[in-house]
Amino acid sequence: MAGMLLIQDFVQEYAETIAQVLDVDVTIVDEAYIRIGGTGPYKAKISQIVPHGSFFRHILATGEPGIIRDEDRSEACQCCTIAGECLELATMGFPILKSGVPVGVIGIMAFTAEQKARILASSANLWSFLTHMSSLLESKLMLLEANRKLQHQVQEVMEAVGRSYSFGTMIGRSPAFKELIREAGQIAPGKSTVFIRGESGTGKELLARAIHSASARQSQPFIVVNCPSIPETLLESELFGYEAGAFTGANKGGRTGKFELAHQGTIFLDEIGDLPLSLQPKILRVIQERMVDRIGGKRPVPVDVRVIAATNQDIEGMVERGAFRADLYYRLNVIPLNIPPLRERKEDIELYLRLFLEQYSKSLNKPIASLDPELIHWAKEYTWPGNVRQLQNVVEYMVNMAGPGQVGLDDLPRAFLGPGGRSTKVDLGLDEQVAEFEKSILVEYLRKGSSLEEKKRVAKVLKISLATLYRKLEKYGMN
Repeated sequence: MAGMLLIQDFVQEYAETIAQVLDVDVTIVDEAYIRIGGTGPYKAKISQIVPHGSFFRHILATGEPGIIRDEDRSEACQCCTIAGECLELATMGFPILKSGVPVGVIGIMAFTAEQKARILASSANLWSFLTHMSSLLESKLMLLEANRKLQHQVQEVMEAVGRSYSFGTMIGRSPAFKELIREAGQIAPGKSTVFIRGESGTGKELLARAIHSASARQSQPFIVVNCPSIPETLLESELFGYEAGAFTGANKGGRTGKFELAHQGTIFLDEIGDLPLSLQPKILRVIQERMVDRIGGKRPVPVDVRVIAATNQDIEGMVERGAFRADLYYRLNVIPLNIPPLRERKEDIELYLRLFLEQYSKSLNKPIASLDPELIHWAKEYTWPGNVRQLQNVVEYMVNMAGPGQVGLDDLPRAFLGPGGRSTKVDLGLDEQVAEFEKSILVEYLRKGSSLEEKKRVAKVLKISLATLYRKLEKYGMN
């Protein structure tokens, strides 16, 4: 299949745009002499081969633009097989080049005296305009080629180490990942409660969505509740809903809670370790009895919901300290699934690098051919405290900052670069590595300009005082 044909929809959009701007008719031909775009009389001839001996075949052969006026037609078109049937009064053709080689032609035609006069009077400006259009099409082709090369590289990496495993949008090939996917796939069709454990950024919600999608509930709702993000005063009404007039400021018609919204589907309770103790008995009741008590309600509402919970905290330690109810923990921990951190899945790091590079190269329209082997080596040695999410963010930054060609160590965010402008983390001493690790954790948890409430929440999650958090933010210049 010819390259231009791969972007035929894009080419047709260009043809219609040129026709609207210039008020003439347009056709675009690829290197196989197939008309892949057209307006006016030529729209019906898309996918047909242009005639032998035609002007466009001559441009493809020479790579030179040209123009034919009506009075030139007897000599210029004498070899064309439809010379006697052509209704064009003037024709301008401009080559589409890829790395200097003709791969197509943009043609503009006049079928009326007005169109002919416009083309002939503005030929110099039209050359400039068509030069720009040709360059845009060349850029599109180059980007397509770079993306296909990236796809091929990803496929090569995956095949080089044998079969890769995926589950939903989660991808990996390390033994730990394969075991996780085997377990998740085995329990997905059931109804039992699932408890996902893993550090921040490992993909707990992705795994929960994959389990839901592989179950009989896949056509029903998947409702996400991020426990730390909802103020404690609103959490009960969010989860269980309320009846009309239940309290001052309540909606007149009441409100349906998240559990009811998830009826016959799945509810995902993310970071359930942050759930207030006062609400834990009510969650336990829903899981045990499959009944929801709305605020202000007179009778319980039955719900058919599969519960998937997740946390990055030491729940067992919280149970011992009395910060989390033991009975709720046992109800949640029916099927425990542990997502290993990225630092324990080194086999997956290069795969993620290439996948994210391909993804952002496409979405940002930046063709990037390859990864520097030094960058791959560094990535495998780095601890990735923010896990896959951090790696994804780093790749997005590098694609934004890199020039065409290869992505390397110099394209890393400044926080990863040593005094010489190169990444030196692998060679840092223990104290420096600990400091870098601590800073990267704070960057992962706190965005710039975070509110006091957000800082209090992060201090609680990290199990440090607010004062300690402020000292560390000051230490790393993050306040």
